[in-house]
Formats: sequence, structure tokens, C-alpha cells
Amino acid sequence: MGMLLGCLLLSLAGCSMELAAALFGPRHPPPAAEPPPPAVADEEVLPWAEKEPIFVVVRQSCRTLDVYRYGKRIRSYPAVFGQGGTPKLNEGDRRTPIGLYSIIGKRPHPRWGHFFLLDYPSASDVWRHQQAKAMGELDEAAGIGGEVGIHGTDKPDKNERGIDWTLGCVSVSNEAIEELDRLLPLGTPVSIEP
Repeated sequence: MGMLLGCLLLSLAGCSMELAAALFGPRHPPPAAEPPPPAVADEEVLPWAEKEPIFVVVRQSCRTLDVYRYGKRIRSYPAVFGQGGTPKLNEGDRRTPIGLYSIIGKRPHPRWGHFFLLDYPSASDVWRHQQAKAMGELDEAAGIGGEVGIHGTDKPDKNERGIDWTLGCVSVSNEAIEELDRLLPLGTPVSIEP
């Protein structure tokens, strides 16, 4: 896992503009004050994940959830996130965490079909939370939270338009979550990138 994490950190990249356009249609150029997104490497293959039977990469900048089998992308789904930006600092901030997680629970859910629980908070999430408290960015009583996961939607119109609406989870279409339920076993590693 250590080597995988090291390779992951060295290999993190954004999404291809072609994939984003295919999933969500053409994007409007960013305002002049913002720099354009960095050029990206091909994401069809992740050489550092070639020994992983299954691996999920969530790219918030691309608004996708990609599934890789032995380093080769086999599925890509549009995704939406928390309303508060990133990274998650505390319970109730409506942010989606950033980091490497695993699916530690899978259960049916009455609102969105399935819920895949991630092992948030990780050690780095706890450290980030403690640092925010030490710097006075958070109230001492602020908890770190939990119950962050991947799920379907009861707001399909918002998902289709790419509108972030969750309280910090990753949401995909209900068709996608049904397929992911068959594809992803417990223990599947999930990298959530900005």
C-alpha cells in the first residue's frame, strides 16, 4: 500500500478535456483572472496501478469517477460532490475529502439505491483537522465527521447538470451506482483528487 500511495502521489493528474466534454458537453472558458487547467497525461492507463485488480479514481476537477482494472480504465461516470469545495475539514462543512480511502461498507439506501462507505477520516484527514483547530480556523468543539461515501442520487436533474449538492459524498447516477455495486468489492481503494 505504501508503494501504491507513493506512486499515486507521483502520478496524480487532471482529466482530459475530451473526456470532460464527452461527459458534460463543452465547457465555457474560465474567466481571464484564472489560469487554464494544466495539460494532462492520458488517463486510459495508470502504470502505477497495473497490479491492482480494481481501483477507483475520483477527479473533482474532471467531475468523474473512473474505475481501473489492472491499471486500465474500464468505466468512467460523471460525478458530483459536496457543496463546500475541498478539502473536508470538519463535520457539517459540506466538503468532499481529498485522499486515499477504501470502501469499508456497502449497503442499500432508500434515497439513492446504494451507499458505499469510505474509511474517512484517514490519518491525514485527522492531521488536517487538528492543524485547522490549532490555527484557529475551526472551533475547538468542531468534530471531524464521518459517513462519507459514494452513492446514487435522488436529485437526477442536478447530477445531469453537474451541480454539486451532497453534504460531502460523491454522487453518481442511479444506473452507475447499480453497475458499481456489481464491479466494486469491499476493500476497493478509492483515490479522491481535487
